[in-house]
Amino acid sequence: MRMIPDVPWTVRVADLGPVRIRLRQHRWYLWEKFAQSDTLMLGVFNRMIRPGDVVYDIGANIGVYSRVMVQWFGASKLIAFEPMAGNFELLTANAELGRLQDRVRTFRMALSDTNGEEELQIDDMTSGTAVLNSVSGGAASDGRQSFGLGPLTERVKIARLDDLVSRESLPPPQMMKIDTEGAEVKVLTGARAMLMTHHPRLAIALHGEDKARGTIALLAELGYTVCGFVADPESKTGGSVYRILQPGDAPVLANNNVVASRDPADVVTEIMPQNPGPRQ
Repeated sequence: MRMIPDVPWTVRVADLGPVRIRLRQHRWYLWEKFAQSDTLMLGVFNRMIRPGDVVYDIGANIGVYSRVMVQWFGASKLIAFEPMAGNFELLTANAELGRLQDRVRTFRMALSDTNGEEELQIDDMTSGTAVLNSVSGGAASDGRQSFGLGPLTERVKIARLDDLVSRESLPPPQMMKIDTEGAEVKVLTGARAMLMTHHPRLAIALHGEDKARGTIALLAELGYTVCGFVADPESKTGGSVYRILQPGDAPVLANNNVVASRDPADVVTEIMPQNPGPRQ
């Protein structure tokens, strides 16, 4: 793994166009069909994004899903947040490659429950992800730990979404995708006023049982219905069932992706996987 050069590279994704990656961190683009293991997430986008929506991509990584939400699912405006310098460089490059500069606005920062700066733990070995120190406790990223390497950090800006929306006069979102490597409760806490006022639909990746419990509890307090997959106790083959979630379901989640809405009709029906490509 360490011998793979971590250099920029451009690949072509069917129905999406050229995508800028780094060879080591995103090597699977060289041999996997794009999103073949993410069909459930594509189904989430199909359900949660309406054509013309303003979408916030919180934890945008290199911007591939940002492009998917615009190019395949019709978001009219996308606001992308990504703190890691290497990822942010690719995020802006991918917006340009998709010719989406007029529809995608990018911020190099992490959203949290306070404003200021914080150390960010970088994974430059396996996944190109990053974790705030306040989440990781200062430990090196999982990818670097797996190779016996110490922490690699960057100093990044952090901001409460409520304050940023006001300061930057951002259009309120109809949908938000949140994938922040364990900071999901912090993000939601810093967006509390916006959630209560504008009620965006949510697609959230959960990272750990405590984060799952905190996320579900906070959203329930704000009047959201949260749904996802839990282990089916009747199944002998590891099956799962889709239903409304409570904080106590955190230990039995069968998938770390959940959806939430103030309108239960948006989420109570099971979300079905969708094959890669534009909205079907």
